[in-house]
Amino acid sequence: MKKGMRIKRDSFRAGRTLSIICAAVALAAASGPDSRAQIVIGPSISLADLTNGQTIVVGDKAFTDFSISGDFSAGQVNVTEITENGNYGIRFSGLFLGGATGADMILGYQISVTNSENLISAANMLFNGYVPFGVGEASVIEQVFTNATSQFYGEFSVFATATTNQLSNSLPIQPPQALLTISKDVSVFAVVPAFAEISTIDQTFSQVPEPSAVALVAAGLAGLLLLRRRRH
Repeated sequence: MKKGMRIKRDSFRAGRTLSIICAAVALAAASGPDSRAQIVIGPSISLADLTNGQTIVVGDKAFTDFSISGDFSAGQVNVTEITENGNYGIRFSGLFLGGATGADMILGYQISVTNSENLISAANMLFNGYVPFGVGEASVIEQVFTNATSQFYGEFSVFATATTNQLSNSLPIQPPQALLTISKDVSVFAVVPAFAEISTIDQTFSQVPEPSAVALVAAGLAGLLLLRRRRH
């Protein structure tokens, strides 16, 4: 009788542990990105300070090596910490306005994972480009480079005209990376009397656990399932 009770008790404990792990996995999946943008805003810093060597750390992501060139100066741009749907990132903000002559700037920086098993699985971009009428375009073309050697990985873009737009876009990163170098070509131009403008450009990064961490969880689940079968 005691042996049977001990077996039942062990089976119950194994089943409870398995239930807890499954619930944790389900919660992690449920907290991933969804179609609704839920943006949490943090502190801001001038890009002028960041180009002088300062770093922004948002969650487990560090943003470093900022640079700017073109028709706008670092003093005209602010950088703000953001969290969007659980993904960490930054927002560039300012008045980026273009008319007949147009205006353009190149923003660059690096993002790396710090003290975490998460790797970057996608680069996500959202902006509020606007052309109210006439002929013109506001756009951001982003190039992504992997590793410290800056090997070109790919590019994607967002844009807006008076008649159509794509305000958000993503680039999957496969295999996921611990370090990326980003270069953004921000452009605004229009035919007078029209104008084009951008005031915010949001950048976040989706993440996944390192393969070793996933394998460890999978092995634990498999072991618990095997133990449960043996108890029965």
